[in-house]
Amino acid sequence: MLNHWPFKKDYLLVLVVVILALAGYELAFRHTLEANDLNKQLQEQLAQQHNVADQPGYTDRKNANLDRIITLYRADTVTYRSNAINTIALMADRNQAKFVSAPGPDKNYRTETYMIQKLSFSGDFFSLLKLLNQLQAARGTGMLRSCSFRAPAKQDGPAAGILLDVFLEITIK
Repeated sequence: MLNHWPFKKDYLLVLVVVILALAGYELAFRHTLEANDLNKQLQEQLAQQHNVADQPGYTDRKNANLDRIITLYRADTVTYRSNAINTIALMADRNQAKFVSAPGPDKNYRTETYMIQKLSFSGDFFSLLKLLNQLQAARGTGMLRSCSFRAPAKQDGPAAGILLDVFLEITIK
């Protein structure tokens, strides 16, 4: 068949190379070049915006998330000693733990914006652990700042069980 071809074989080679180049462009290079152009356009748009925080949608979402986090910490300090501590004592009773004490707020643990309240509980380890989980999930009682399990002192007697000291951080309204 190639013997009866009216053109030179070199022209046939050039034609095959051109056809393969066009096919390669259509199949692979065209999409890559279009993606590269789109990338350049997006990079230019990003450079014009300068800062992601300038976007009002982003700022609104960020403020809404921060407000949700702050409401977890917030409690009314006037009614905290009565309502919240009663609620916490009921939680302790439901979990077979004993509410031992809630000493008055220490001035070292109080500022204009927050207050730290110490609460003490006694009971077995698993009931105290359940209570701790419920305290962490409860709203309006403040956020759990720290906790410590400890053995009772000698004067408390052997029937006291394990003691749990909890520090709750409350944001003052």
